[in-house]
Amino acid sequence: MRWDDIRIAALGTCLPAPVSAREAMEQGRYPADEFEENQLLSALESNDMSAVDMAVAAGRQAMARSGRRSEDIALVLHAAMYHQGEDFWTPASYVQRHTVAGTAPAVHVDHASNGGMAALELGASWLSGRSDAEAALLTTGDRYALPGFDRWYSDSGQVFADGATAMVLSRGSGFARLLASNSTSDPELEDAYRDVERGFTLVPHPTDGPLDLRGRKRRYMKRVGSEFVVERLVTGLLANTERTLAEAETSMDAITRVVVPNVGRELLEWEFLAPYKIDVDRTVWDWGRRTCHIGGGDQFAGLTYLLESGQLRPGDQVLVVGVGIGFSWTTAVVQVDAVPDWSGPDAGTLRVLGAG
Repeated sequence: MRWDDIRIAALGTCLPAPVSAREAMEQGRYPADEFEENQLLSALESNDMSAVDMAVAAGRQAMARSGRRSEDIALVLHAAMYHQGEDFWTPASYVQRHTVAGTAPAVHVDHASNGGMAALELGASWLSGRSDAEAALLTTGDRYALPGFDRWYSDSGQVFADGATAMVLSRGSGFARLLASNSTSDPELEDAYRDVERGFTLVPHPTDGPLDLRGRKRRYMKRVGSEFVVERLVTGLLANTERTLAEAETSMDAITRVVVPNVGRELLEWEFLAPYKIDVDRTVWDWGRRTCHIGGGDQFAGLTYLLESGQLRPGDQVLVVGVGIGFSWTTAVVQVDAVPDWSGPDAGTLRVLGAG
């Protein structure tokens, strides 16, 4: 979909301090072979804030940076993929109450790692379809903690990090334009993360230990073969991306930077770098390997990082890529019109370990 008047007014993040991947490996909490293979350096870990409270903090920062009033917000979308602090509850309403309040609809987006990008496309569609809608607040927030989730071991190919992000989408004003975006899916891959052998359960996570996603994936790969999975993932990604680039009237050669999910190096290589035929330096992986996978927030956080660290200029185009289990893809092309001044006390959101 090509967008005519959808802009990004602001971004915000709430990123806790990192913990060392090497220390986790030395303590036996992170497999040594995966430490070498993934080449991840650290993961963000929250010791005191819930997922939704981090989302509130990110949302407030984005609103303060946007120049928009709370009453301008016509829609609140909150994306998350793990426990939000309470069962049988509406976290999007909590985020709305503690950021902009008001009577706009607040909706929870449960679309796994593609949640933030799915919210971006939903928010853009909402604003485009309603002449009286001026802006939308999008947030993401997740916290992966024991005993339910082991960030270092529950999954393979990536390490999960705590954190939250936010974006204010706007009509008419903003520092960047959303040129085009598309969402697609391949439900033939939905059982990659479903425990087919165990079957469905009556209650959430009925076992004593943390989620074993790596076990589900291992059994899935044994059933269908890795070639089937790689072919479907690469084909789905490229088809989606090519459509978005065409609708944005641009090409991969014209893209300045590519923001992809924060995954391990091997997964990065075959799922993104090789299909796109790009070098790692065009991505934000050097930042992402110090942050790790913030659920559906990698893309908003990566774009924030590029802006806060001064790596974008007016006229630059950024390809933002979301992928989620299911499987689903959302890609977007964003063009920077002006570099916002986000200096000052609210700019301190890039806490990462050194390269050692």
